[in-house]
Amino acid sequence: MEIAKVDLNGVEPHGAGWDAARAAVTASVEAHGGVVVVAHDALGPDLLRPLFGRAIPELFALPLDAKKRTASAEGNYKGYFTKSGGMDMESLGFVGAANADSVREFAGLLWPEGGNPELCETITSFGKKMAKLVETVETLLLEGLGVRGESIGAHLGMVGHSTFRVFRYGAPPDRESSVSMGPPHCDYSMATAIVQHEVEGLEVRAGDGRWHAVPPEPGTFAFLAGEQLRVVTNGRVPACLHRVRTPSNRERFSVLFGTRQNDGTDVRALDDLVDAEHPLQFNPLRHEEYSKWRYSEKGGLKFEDPLKAYCGVDKDVAMA
Repeated sequence: MEIAKVDLNGVEPHGAGWDAARAAVTASVEAHGGVVVVAHDALGPDLLRPLFGRAIPELFALPLDAKKRTASAEGNYKGYFTKSGGMDMESLGFVGAANADSVREFAGLLWPEGGNPELCETITSFGKKMAKLVETVETLLLEGLGVRGESIGAHLGMVGHSTFRVFRYGAPPDRESSVSMGPPHCDYSMATAIVQHEVEGLEVRAGDGRWHAVPPEPGTFAFLAGEQLRVVTNGRVPACLHRVRTPSNRERFSVLFGTRQNDGTDVRALDDLVDAEHPLQFNPLRHEEYSKWRYSEKGGLKFEDPLKAYCGVDKDVAMA
């Protein structure tokens, strides 16, 4: 089956269209680790125009020294970073995309004298809408897998960290492969929502092993399952393998909204998804510990399946 495109405009919990959306989301994410979501009502021009037309260009137009003030001691996946190996790519991000105070703190690092109120308003509005959309998709998925409502609520209550990250990709250095960022990878988070702007790039590997391009259509985003969601669903959902290719060789921009479980809490398989037919696949993990191991040369980078090597009940895994 193809990666589904599901329209959530006007769909409310257990209202008209909910059952059909639940079936489509569950089938696509269970098969491929991802689904394309149509959400024109939430991601309309009134939000995306100031985001991609003003806020993101302002961020990347800042002097390098200013952007580097957001760099994090916790590694390249927070703050500002660029890609080595000849790739023309840079990225800025922070944790707390749906929290106005976190957004202002991020802007204060970049504009120490007064911040950037308009940019903060745009990012906060985007973060709040994406948080609701991602929670809706995850609820549809878990319901579709047979998880009870109270268990879904408890799970969502522990997913408190949201990441806002913007990317600028220059023309791919290798025009033949058109790769803008490599290698293909899965995210270690719970889920990632990717909003593209005008220029193609995102490709996901479907369950049959083929690569599928996700068009940059206005008012849509790609929901990609991460490794934490693979644990939570007891292996029923694969972490989505994806990459960035830009055959048109144009500069492109995208926004990533990621979620993960709170520090200090165990990411574990939901009880409703563990039974005689579906024995436990993964032991619990903690995000703050796994994320450090996942990208270390002596840890996860040695394995084809880092998650299974780290916490799989059956740890018979191949080296990368």
